[in-house]
Amino acid sequence: MIHDFFLTEWFFYLLRWLYNVLGNSYFLAIFLTTLALRLIQVFPDIASRKSQRKQAALQPELEKLQKRYSDNPQKLQQEQSKLMKENGVGMLSGCLPMLLTLPIFFSFLAAFRFWGYEQTLKLTYETIVCQEQTVVEGESTLADDTYKSFRFLWITNIWQPDNGFKPVVASADDVSKYGKIENLVLFHKGYTNLRGEKIEGESIWQTLLDYGIAEGEFGGDNMKLLPNNAAKEKYDELMSGYKQGYNNGLFILPVLAAGFQFLATWISMRQQKRDNSAAAQAAGSMNFMTWLFPIMSFYFCLTATSAFALYWVLSSVFQIASSTIINSILKKQPVALGQKQLGSDSRGHSAKRK
Repeated sequence: MIHDFFLTEWFFYLLRWLYNVLGNSYFLAIFLTTLALRLIQVFPDIASRKSQRKQAALQPELEKLQKRYSDNPQKLQQEQSKLMKENGVGMLSGCLPMLLTLPIFFSFLAAFRFWGYEQTLKLTYETIVCQEQTVVEGESTLADDTYKSFRFLWITNIWQPDNGFKPVVASADDVSKYGKIENLVLFHKGYTNLRGEKIEGESIWQTLLDYGIAEGEFGGDNMKLLPNNAAKEKYDELMSGYKQGYNNGLFILPVLAAGFQFLATWISMRQQKRDNSAAAQAAGSMNFMTWLFPIMSFYFCLTATSAFALYWVLSSVFQIASSTIINSILKKQPVALGQKQLGSDSRGHSAKRK
């Protein structure tokens, strides 16, 4: 989708490019993109965890300041800020990974939604074209091959949700709600089909127009899919040749996404408590986060494309692996405070100087 949020456009073009380079493999494109993003996020994650460990090591000094300036809140705030600044501790550094994760999450959600739109329209176009061709008995059509390429393990169509109550091909009602289709990259740059043939966007749109399931001038903001009930009925009839029914998936990816997200959040909160005992006192009010993120993950992966759900499951697995490795490495390193190196145990308490 062009003219969208820049991260959404970047991710979309990256996924589309990798798909073509990797021999039309959706899984490899998603896997490599997810791995690359998690590797990029490792650096701010390390900085955040180092900052949290410094805060834990500074806790005794902060408590002394609280006692010393208990009757002077303004002075207390100044001294606390000075102490943390001298030791390279940022107040918001612990939030950095979350600030990075949220825009990436929603940008990827949008990128996969637009990619799903294009794949559905591509299949629709090829189905119309192949319907007009003579098919040799026993041979599959281009549309059949494209449809088969959408399968992933137990999921019939990766561009539909992994949801046992969703049809394997987008319904007419869903397709009619595709917004701003004039901005779809498919209509601007076309695509290369599984047989290596380049298909132009204008040709795709003209075919949809001629078949009677679209209206509007190519490239204009009046482009519309399935504009009326007659067009919807024609679309349903066209796509009826594929396996229909409400059985696209088995709810596995949404459950995995929720489970791994719960584990990732739980590991993160447990580490924060270990690094900073003072955080344990306030943990009760934050426990809802342990459940909020998994519930959100389950909902989004239940309603979004299976391709996005696969990305989110892989991202959570990589996050758990990277967190475990980072925690293991940092646990063995001393905490650097100003010009001094303070060794710390797993709970972040300062070690006694020799």
